[in-house]
Amino acid sequence: MLFSKNSCTYLFILVLFLVLVFSGIVQPAEMIVKVGFLLGSPYAFWSASSLIGIDVDICRLLSREMKYHFEYYVLPFSALDPLVLKSLSLDLVVGGIHITEERKKVFTFSAPYLQSGLAIVLRKGIKWDGNVEHVRFAVKKGATGEMIIREWLKAGKRVGYEALVSNQEILTKLLLGQVDAAFFDYINALYLSKSYGLQVWPKLVYETQIGFVVLKSELLNRINDLISKKSTEIKNIVMRYVGSY
Repeated sequence: MLFSKNSCTYLFILVLFLVLVFSGIVQPAEMIVKVGFLLGSPYAFWSASSLIGIDVDICRLLSREMKYHFEYYVLPFSALDPLVLKSLSLDLVVGGIHITEERKKVFTFSAPYLQSGLAIVLRKGIKWDGNVEHVRFAVKKGATGEMIIREWLKAGKRVGYEALVSNQEILTKLLLGQVDAAFFDYINALYLSKSYGLQVWPKLVYETQIGFVVLKSELLNRINDLISKKSTEIKNIVMRYVGSY
């Protein structure tokens, strides 16, 4: 969905243009790549005053191999809009972005570097038989999880749920035992399981791939080549955050 002018203005106020320089002083002839990070664990998130995560570490790897200087710009996930990104003059956008048919119509994606999907995360201690009528869900308003719940309801399933504003609210409800289940990106679900002991239902709602949105076309082939050549290093980066997957 494209943003209205008012929405874009509001977004620009929210966008945190914090440039994190990790490669030292930029030499005059060194190419600069502007990378927008969509915040969300475990891909790009704050730890104290440092930006860390799977995609942050992969970008460090790419920067080192390409010998380019990467500037980091931190964005809300709602910035994943073609008009907004064009206005920001970024070269790459990363942050656990699912490659969907709809997004491929408006964005150029790199080769996928990670397999993910939509997972059901369960609170601690619950024993579930897989029947969605036997648990109460928390979903993010307007997100895919809410659409799935509505499809179940249309199909005649009696599913209990509540719609919340943020994933943080959903996580809090799960940890407090106020809801039984929620939908999360699979890699995020593994991170939550490792960090908080939540359960990940083994059957995914759907599978998908994750890639970078490439806004500077001359970077595409180089990035794709490195994704292929550095697949082992990328897998090791992911495992540092979520364990075996």
